Amino acid sequence: MELLAPCGDEQSFYAAIENGADAIYLGLGDFNARAKSTFFNTQNIREYTRLAHLKGVKVYITTNTILLDDELPAFLKLISACVEAKVDAFIIQDLAVAAIIKENFSNVVMHASTQMGIHNTWGAIIAKSLGFTRVVLSREVKLSDIKNIKKATGLEIEYFVQGALCVAFSGNCYLSATELDKSGNRGKCAQLCRLPYTATLDNKLVGSGYLLSARDLCLIDNLKELEEAGVDSLKIEGRLRRAGYVAQCVQSYKKALLSLSQGKPFDSTLEKHELAKVFSRGEYNERAYLDCGVPQNVINPLVQNHLGIKIGHVIKTAPFKDLTKIWLRSSHPIHAGDGLKFWDNGEKASLGVGNVEKISSNEYVIYSKTKVLPNYEVYLTLDSEHENKMLTNQKKLPIEAKIIAKVDAPLELTLTCACSTITRSSNYICPQATSTPTSKEELINQINKLNDTAFTLNDIDAIVENVFIPKSIINQLRRETVLALTEAIINNYEKHITAKIKTSDINLPLNTMPKPKFNIYYFEKLENLNSNITKGDLLCLCPAIYDYQYITSILDKARAFSDNLGLCLPILANDTDCEKIEKIVSKIDANLTYIVQNIGELALVKKLKLKFIAGEHLNIANSFSTAFWLNNGAQHIIYSKEFEIPNPNYYKLLPTNINLMTFAHCPYKTLFKNDCKNCKYSPNLKLTAQNGHVYDIKRYQITQCYFTLFSKRKTKIPFDSSNNVLDLR
Repeated sequence: MELLAPCGDEQSFYAAIENGADAIYLGLGDFNARAKSTFFNTQNIREYTRLAHLKGVKVYITTNTILLDDELPAFLKLISACVEAKVDAFIIQDLAVAAIIKENFSNVVMHASTQMGIHNTWGAIIAKSLGFTRVVLSREVKLSDIKNIKKATGLEIEYFVQGALCVAFSGNCYLSATELDKSGNRGKCAQLCRLPYTATLDNKLVGSGYLLSARDLCLIDNLKELEEAGVDSLKIEGRLRRAGYVAQCVQSYKKALLSLSQGKPFDSTLEKHELAKVFSRGEYNERAYLDCGVPQNVINPLVQNHLGIKIGHVIKTAPFKDLTKIWLRSSHPIHAGDGLKFWDNGEKASLGVGNVEKISSNEYVIYSKTKVLPNYEVYLTLDSEHENKMLTNQKKLPIEAKIIAKVDAPLELTLTCACSTITRSSNYICPQATSTPTSKEELINQINKLNDTAFTLNDIDAIVENVFIPKSIINQLRRETVLALTEAIINNYEKHITAKIKTSDINLPLNTMPKPKFNIYYFEKLENLNSNITKGDLLCLCPAIYDYQYITSILDKARAFSDNLGLCLPILANDTDCEKIEKIVSKIDANLTYIVQNIGELALVKKLKLKFIAGEHLNIANSFSTAFWLNNGAQHIIYSKEFEIPNPNYYKLLPTNINLMTFAHCPYKTLFKNDCKNCKYSPNLKLTAQNGHVYDIKRYQITQCYFTLFSKRKTKIPFDSSNNVLDLR
């Protein structure tokens, strides 16, 4: 399996490549889901792509944000620069990107981003039909569904194995956008999920802490299962993390993959220890959502940031000038430059170690401006010596050399690396030595001076007659031949990259969407419907339970309000859920209008020839995405929640009751530590933020439970007063 590492800057780029990554992913400018990651740009991308390709490492560009029409020309220039830079593939969320690439470029490789929300076989089938060769599956995917996707499509499958886990289903979090106007779909997530919340159930306090803060993933023990399921690429999260994190993750997973390829058992204890040092939010989530049902330990309410590994405790403290002198007992060596965190039923302090005195084999004295008390637990969050060592690693390419030095002939050097061989001759004609000839050892020593190159000498064959050659001549020939070999290796690697620019203009598709004839109302319960509804309005049931009898009984009663009825399809559904939904839908009144909220549901509505509207969770915000859905049969478009409506014919969700995120974990398990056999579900669960904002949690069930977070107050999301979609849940 491919090991895919994140790169947010130059140091992490080298950390990934030199420690053994098979591929890297990075973003350029404003068009990637990590807007703070700004090191790579259209001017330097060719340079770094060449460096990666020299080491046999693929480069994937993250173009995984939502685009607006006025941004498309600038985006086209970015794609053009990357195509000219010979990148290996593009990771894409917005269907507009796929449309632009198809229209303006040939032979470009496209990977469907996890932001696209592909998590079942329906979605993978649609991705394949759109020309994607790989799907980056959502973290919520079941192991059984990975197998189904591979069998049904044969697509390459990329799956996250290490790093941060979003609490919300991929690409469908609007909390940051609604509260701070910082869109996660535009790479500006403010991570409000990492803040503390209190939970009330029926107005009684039932919990507090970081109730939306997910544990980090660590699936290093599951690689064999993932390989057997059909996963092709193991993805490490963390383009905003430090280079030491990238280096350690690559090293640890490389060791695990080597053991797997050799059929040897792998003891991950040490590697998980090392991984926890570079980043962990307490205990790892070591199974993701792979197993059937709803996972147990997704959230850690006590920790929202890097905790590291526990190494000891504070023995005593004392004032020292304007500092605090701290005596520690530690099972791990402490050095200047290390990072420490102090814990006592929560984080009390953190510091970078300056002066350190070793008192005994396991006792140390450090100094801090931060107040620390005896018996505080001590955690190591940065092992400076270990990280510095990893960051000096170099992945050298082994070469074989042949040097020929004959009398009255030019000095000749041949270098071979893998499938590339280069021979260069010097203009210098070797004269017969009159006194001290150049020895074979001298020639070999000069050729072996490769420290400032990507190569290391594996073997050399030297044919040397009685000649004299100045060292400057040997060195010049070595440098010229190494440079030529470098170019040959890169050119040989890039032969298979045939992407080309066809055109360089943006032609926006014609928007043929008809004018809306009715308002749309989402509802769950009949009592939420009101007298403002007219007979022509579309009433879309968002069922708490996807069950045929339950759905039809509510819809039958809803006809008292309107004859125009619809059904909202779920945002998140595994393959078993999809089978149930298809059976339900195939039996329901064919006159219903369906709201499609995930790209995979296009497979369902096309198969059953259903009337449908493209919903707000598809994040439609430009002409290309609009054209895609209209061309595929959508009657109307509900515009993205996050942007100003550009055309009066779009529907827009009124910002008074907004579904902010969908969970595949159970908030009740987080609060009550129960399992599904001892279900603690009761309606009216609410979360309250520190600023007083209150959020409702609702449940929907298919073959398992899912949960949604709602805001009922008016949010910062812009809207237009016409063509309303009002959520009455």
